[in-house]
Amino acid sequence: MPRSSAAAWFFAALSLSACAQPFGRPPALRGVGIDQKLNAQVPLDLTFVDEFGNTVRLRDFFNGKPVILTPVYYQCPMLCNLVLNGLLSSMRQISLDLGKDFQVISVSFDPRETPLMAARKKQSYIEKYGRDGAAAGWHFLTGHPPEIKALTEAVGFHYQWDPALQQWAHASGIILLTPDGRVSRYFYGINYEKHDLRLGLVDSSNRKIGTPVDQILLFCYHYDPTRGKYSFVIFNALRIGGAATAVLLGMFLFVSLRRERKGARKA
Repeated sequence: MPRSSAAAWFFAALSLSACAQPFGRPPALRGVGIDQKLNAQVPLDLTFVDEFGNTVRLRDFFNGKPVILTPVYYQCPMLCNLVLNGLLSSMRQISLDLGKDFQVISVSFDPRETPLMAARKKQSYIEKYGRDGAAAGWHFLTGHPPEIKALTEAVGFHYQWDPALQQWAHASGIILLTPDGRVSRYFYGINYEKHDLRLGLVDSSNRKIGTPVDQILLFCYHYDPTRGKYSFVIFNALRIGGAATAVLLGMFLFVSLRRERKGARKA
């Protein structure tokens, strides 16, 4: 059975078992999820170990660009790979370049994992992304329990060890951070629409990246925190349409009056 199909069956089983529980969730999933903490400050002085074995601070990766944070663990048998694959797919479909326009930080919340595991995971995804400069833009980190806990608590990411399955129970999603390390956007699940990712990055950069078209789209689309998506705002779209119509009418009147004046002069 393909992994995607296996994942679908796995989560369907979890949903069915949750319905049978008096509190709505099986014991392994209680306390697991993502609490939105929009505008919360990530503690940038936390130290981790990068894929080369070097001790780094989070602030080392905040250099004026928005950051995508992915809490995962590298030996996850299924869900974390789907999260990273979904992000990779979306990044490959947008024109913004990893490393040049934004950064990605993948942090393992399993303190037993090593820089070697991080390095192997990084090599795999950098090769699949296939753009120049990506290696300097996607960072795979490991850490110690206090730092991991401080980071995941800051962004509202909750997980726990399932001794029966010998796996970590956790939610799936990515978190967009501003260049100064504040939580900007949450995108849930394992598939991230390229439209949402691009607008989220432009928005999270304080609109310092992107094109004039992106600025217009951000006026027409509004981030919906309940869905973790950008929704079309018809009122703003009508305002833009009205303004565009007024400009076109003004241009038409200007051209018409100019022609009339030329005609009167000739007469």
